[in-house]
Amino acid sequence: MDPDSGTEPGPASTAVAAAPLLALGVIAALLIRACVPSHSAPAPAGAVPVFDSGLAAQLANHAAEQALAGLPPDASAALILAALNRTIIDFTPGSLEVPDSAIELLRHAARILSQRPAAERYLVTGHADGSGTPLSDLEWSRRYSQAVVDFLVSQGVAKDRLEARGAGDEQPLAAGISEEARLRNRRIEFSLLP
Repeated sequence: MDPDSGTEPGPASTAVAAAPLLALGVIAALLIRACVPSHSAPAPAGAVPVFDSGLAAQLANHAAEQALAGLPPDASAALILAALNRTIIDFTPGSLEVPDSAIELLRHAARILSQRPAAERYLVTGHADGSGTPLSDLEWSRRYSQAVVDFLVSQGVAKDRLEARGAGDEQPLAAGISEEARLRNRRIEFSLLP
């Protein structure tokens, strides 16, 4: 009974009286939800994790950077090439811009290559993953290798010491069409020119 009017409260006045309590309840629930970490459901047994090509390139380039940093000043060309060939330069399809994930590594490579004997010449070979036609794969692999050469030249390596070549999809490292196989096949390789 309402002490002021002497009547029983109606549904509208009960709802008005409960509104502040309801609001407090909602706020409390939201606070608890924000403080309790959410856990995603575990992957089903036998599920294959999704391959992250960006992460794979980042990890490979970190390993290549560490290998280059660990080279002694009198390192052989073979050691330098082994370190460089750990690199993953994963160009965005259709773009000739060197990806951010490879810039610091290529800058370091340019410093090392520019200090090598002038008689050492390097071949930069681009490879494709077979996702295009043989002709387009060949052309894009050539363009990607030329983009790497141009970047190295912009960083101080003499232009006459570098040569770009495209190999298309003729020399795959991995079989299949998974993203991991495509990333392994879509690569830049460094070698010595005779």
